[in-house]
Amino acid sequence: MVELRGVSYAVGGMPILRDVSLAFEPGRFNVVLGPNGAGKSTLLKLATGLLRPSSGSVAYGGVDVADFTTLELARRRAVLSQHVELAFALSVRDVVAMGRFPHFARAPTAHDRDVVQHALEMVGMAPLHARAYPTLSGGERQKVQMARVLAQIWPEDGGDGTEAGGGRCLFLDEPTTSLDVHFQIHILDLARGLLGRGCTVVAVLHDLNVAFQYGDRFFVLEDGRLAHVAAGADDVPRELIERVFRVRAHRVRDPEDGGSFWRFAL
Repeated sequence: MVELRGVSYAVGGMPILRDVSLAFEPGRFNVVLGPNGAGKSTLLKLATGLLRPSSGSVAYGGVDVADFTTLELARRRAVLSQHVELAFALSVRDVVAMGRFPHFARAPTAHDRDVVQHALEMVGMAPLHARAYPTLSGGERQKVQMARVLAQIWPEDGGDGTEAGGGRCLFLDEPTTSLDVHFQIHILDLARGLLGRGCTVVAVLHDLNVAFQYGDRFFVLEDGRLAHVAAGADDVPRELIERVFRVRAHRVRDPEDGGSFWRFAL
């Protein structure tokens, strides 16, 4: 379990997060919601150990994130950001292979190469494995980055006591920004599929209907504070959505499948 305990973060005296305490449940698709500037990306950077809190602590399985070495942390969690820039014209396969760096000493093994191939196939990029990464479209690059993080947290005994993917966590910061609808569904389906392999998913998503379709638990941020925690999509109140996102919200039932979705207006 990943826990934030009384976490605050400030830059130049300006508070960005204020006294946030929460726990991302293992084996669940945890979604962080909130308007622009609410502190969502900062929360993810703190939870992944990329930032240190101004106060409070972050723990993985009860162990402070600061007590892990960089290598140990890389074996336990992977991060997919909105945009990943590379300065060198690496091939698609080489970019995905970067996800295996925490798992071998000097050179990749046959197993590492197999994992890279499987990850490429999962995102549909195996036919382009030899292409130079900078020549890809934005959506194709994001799929390659998804393959990289899949390779990083591939369910296995990594030799560090983490068996069958247990305790591993995938963090997604707006992972579908540059993807069309087909590949948005593909990427999020892949992420959900990891739950059955002992992984935990934590995602920042802006599209509320997409978030409610895929999420299990929801954490709503407002002005750097934790405003609400919901055990399911039906537990996120309309009044909260309207206040936090400054919109009028109306829930509509889908006559075809009996489900529901939200319509918004100013």
